[in-house]
Amino acid sequence: MFYYQICYHVNRMFETDKTLMSVILENLTEDGMSISALSRILSGKGIKIHRLELSGYLKALSDMGVIRERDIKPAKVFSITQVQKKTLYQKMGDIISREESDEDKRANLALYVMNRLFRRAIFEKELRMAGITGTPNSRKANDKERDEAAKVLSKVGMKIQASDEALVSNANLVQAYNRVLAAMLVELSGLKPYLSDTKQKTLIED
Repeated sequence: MFYYQICYHVNRMFETDKTLMSVILENLTEDGMSISALSRILSGKGIKIHRLELSGYLKALSDMGVIRERDIKPAKVFSITQVQKKTLYQKMGDIISREESDEDKRANLALYVMNRLFRRAIFEKELRMAGITGTPNSRKANDKERDEAAKVLSKVGMKIQASDEALVSNANLVQAYNRVLAAMLVELSGLKPYLSDTKQKTLIED
């Protein structure tokens, strides 16, 4: 039961905050940025969030070890950590690569995970950004699906060319999807120190 609770909460986290977190991580530097500077960047990308809400969100990311918080008077400064040098796509690719060694099976899983997680068609360039080189079992997205996906990516500053193809998975990989989500939660939320080094199937499957 606990295993499926983990999968549910990480899914909710990504559905709600993936755009906000992506923009923050993509724009933070090792030197750091103030809340005001980040607020201006978010506003410029069409993400409206109250300064106090943003402050609380950044504090939460800092507490989880996703970003670093420092007091440089008169402001708090947030910076990217060494771990966060990898993009969200790269982290997903690393986790999926640990799950599947075969290139085509890896591509199948990557596309299925991204389709479900982002709730839209996935562009081939997104798979490449995750380091996925295989050919997934998929169909070409229709015009409406492609346009919706391109609109989402434009909000986070990713340019989509007319030649970029969007895909929808034909696979059904629910169990593998849940394992990837659980691994993402561990990677992004600072849970790793609390985990046992051994695998206990009975605990995981209950």
